[in-house]
Amino acid sequence: MDFDNNEKITRRNFVKGVAGTAVCCACFSLNCAGPSKKNSNLEIEDVKGKVHLAAACGTYCGACPAYINKHGTEEQIKMRQQMKLSSGPTIAQNGIPLSNWMDGLLCDGCLSGGVLAGHCQRCNIRLCALNKQNDFRCCDCEELPCYRITKLINMGGYLHRKEYLPNLEKIRQMGVEQWIKYEEKRWRCPRCGMSMSWYDTECAGCGEPRSEQLFPLTENIIQSF
Repeated sequence: MDFDNNEKITRRNFVKGVAGTAVCCACFSLNCAGPSKKNSNLEIEDVKGKVHLAAACGTYCGACPAYINKHGTEEQIKMRQQMKLSSGPTIAQNGIPLSNWMDGLLCDGCLSGGVLAGHCQRCNIRLCALNKQNDFRCCDCEELPCYRITKLINMGGYLHRKEYLPNLEKIRQMGVEQWIKYEEKRWRCPRCGMSMSWYDTECAGCGEPRSEQLFPLTENIIQSF
C-alpha cells in the first residue's frame, strides 16, 4: 500500500491489495533469513517469547515508544530523550507544535497480559479480539477489515496505522513468529542494531538515517511521538 497518499482505507481497497501482499511475503521471508549488510552479526533471539508484540490490529509493538520506554536499555532511553531535546518540538499537520504525548507511557505490548498504556487498554480492536479468544488477532477474523479497524486507520493521519492491514496479511501468510523476526530486524538501526520507534528520523545511538525499509516520513505528518 502507498503510505504517502491520504486514501481512506475501505474493505474494497483492502481486498484489492491482498493479492499483491501475498506475492511479496515470500520475499519478506527471504530478507529475514539473510544477514544485514552493515550488521551481519545481528541475530534475532527468543522469537517465541515475543509473539505478544504482534498486536491484535497488526501493529508491531516493539517499535512503539511506550514499549521502548519500558523495555529499552537505560542507555537507549537516555539517548532518545537527548535526541528529542535537541530536535525541538514535533510538528502537527496544521503546523502547531505538539508535545510528545507518549513520553512517560509504559507498555508491555498488546497481547502481553501485562502493563498496557491507557489508550491500548481502551482499544476497541484489542477488546474485540480478547472477547473472541486469547491471543486472537484480526488476521484470524472473517470480518476483516471491520469498521473498528478502518475507523482507527483513517483517524488522525498516523502513518504507522497504514501498516495495520498489510501487516495482518503478512502475519496470515508468514506466521506470527516469522513476522516478528522480520519486524524486529526491520525496526533496528542497520548500523548499530538499536531499536527504532515508528517516527524516529534517525537512530538515537549512532545517527544513522531512517532505514528505507520503514514507511517514509513527510514534513507535514503528525509526529507527536
